[in-house]
Amino acid sequence: MNRKTGLKTPINELSFYYNKLANEITTDIFDNLKDGIKWDQTQYEWSYDLLIDKEDELSYLNFTYSVERIPKKDFIKNDIVGSSGLDECCMPHIKIRMLMQEGKWIKNHDYVYAQVLGVIAHELHHLAQDFDLVDYKMPDNIVDYFLNPIEVEAFHIGFRAESHQNLEPIESCIKRYLDNFLNASAINQEEYKKILVNWLKPEIKLLKGVNNES
Repeated sequence: MNRKTGLKTPINELSFYYNKLANEITTDIFDNLKDGIKWDQTQYEWSYDLLIDKEDELSYLNFTYSVERIPKKDFIKNDIVGSSGLDECCMPHIKIRMLMQEGKWIKNHDYVYAQVLGVIAHELHHLAQDFDLVDYKMPDNIVDYFLNPIEVEAFHIGFRAESHQNLEPIESCIKRYLDNFLNASAINQEEYKKILVNWLKPEIKLLKGVNNES
């Protein structure tokens, strides 16, 4: 399926991050955390005129939430790991793993809504992307990962969400995130600046079923 870029979805507006769906999923995650739930699977409606499957115009996606315990000796801080793609039933599927220290109550978490919202928006965008449009492969290092065109778009969408939720400039959100890698010497100043520039204002165009040629 191939379509022109006359989409109703305002994909290149800074205010867009799959707002309604991203907030619905994030709210459900925090409800699960509040209730001490370790695992949950839900199906959500996809209401955007963007394809999440190249063969069928699917209007639903599967979502799995789980809490994964980290031994105290290995634990640094609560974290969240997301992945997206087709599952064993060939349905678009997002999986979110909440990494928490073993022995701690789930209810006593310190997750921040805006940051989780950003991860969800990031993974939602991956479902709409056509990975075949670029040479996507496992990166050799964190910089290659951050600068892959597929990831550039997804990180930008995620930081749109965090920016909108926090009512702060998107640049501030990106810098706060990259500061962690700079302070850990995982990236240097030159790499920091290059990633920042790429993430700030990319054109969102690596989409399933969309013809971006004039």
